Amino acid sequence: MKLETALIGSYPKPIKIAKIISKRNNGKISEEKFQEEIYKFMNSFFSMMKDFKVDFSTDSMIEWDDIEDLTYSFLSNVQKESLTRFFDNNFYYRQIVIKNKLTYKEDNNYIKYFEKANELAKSHGIKLKAVILGPLTFLKLSENQYYKNEEELMRDYANAVNSLLSNIRSDIIEIHEPSIFQKGIKKEILELLPEIYKSMLANINYEVHLLSYFDIDFDRIEYYMKIPANIYGFDVTENNKNKLGRLYQLLKGKQIYFGVLDSRTTKMEKIVTIKRIVNTAEEKGIERLIIGNSSFNDFIPEIIVQKKFKLLQKAKEMIMNG
Repeated sequence: MKLETALIGSYPKPIKIAKIISKRNNGKISEEKFQEEIYKFMNSFFSMMKDFKVDFSTDSMIEWDDIEDLTYSFLSNVQKESLTRFFDNNFYYRQIVIKNKLTYKEDNNYIKYFEKANELAKSHGIKLKAVILGPLTFLKLSENQYYKNEEELMRDYANAVNSLLSNIRSDIIEIHEPSIFQKGIKKEILELLPEIYKSMLANINYEVHLLSYFDIDFDRIEYYMKIPANIYGFDVTENNKNKLGRLYQLLKGKQIYFGVLDSRTTKMEKIVTIKRIVNTAEEKGIERLIIGNSSFNDFIPEIIVQKKFKLLQKAKEMIMNG
């Protein structure tokens, strides 16, 4: 079994960067100065990921407030409004409000930031992933004031994402779809997802890492695994450990991401636990396994994230050395 490590989603914003973002938003520094500070941080971030021997990483999402902010950057006919709780977490995002038909914004900062981040990542030997919010989760996290039909909303969103991905230079896409396992999703919407994803990824020849987190619902896994992707991600931290036995049975011959580092607690994982998860995955016939954090890292302090990735590096080395 091939074993790799990754950072998914975000990295906690240092106080210095938070101040820089605040100054930019208040017009106290220029966009050029803002970008200079952001790229300086990205460079040190990729250096750290290299030290941790991480195989895949995002750009840390340092330039965005959250994944909705990132999504807002390439969409037209939307606006940001009230702060809303992100699932069951002590973290808030500014909700996107859909005012008219969703379209792709040609001139957007996502492309500009990603191109520079990709250049920096390659200089450190890091494989960079473009972060995308899945169409179902976009539907659930946003406020719809235009569409009468949820399917139409998701299809227009998928078309906008396809335009973005057609213009971005990336070998890997990281798609966040935690709503797949959340309550209250209609069956007809779940059945539509594979087709919507096909349109979203049409003519996009990148490796797709599809991520779920927080929950695992076995009644939904059939729908989840029908979505076209190369890697299917699961949160296997404390709340889901008792589901692992059953989960392994469904993953034989698959390429899988396991979030083994709990992004919602400062409690440190045990290397022996990570080793057991990896060894069992191999025994159960998982073809390729990537391990890393379970969700966004904004929920815990930066120093804790660093400690967790040092632990992950040590665990991988111990596993690889037998």
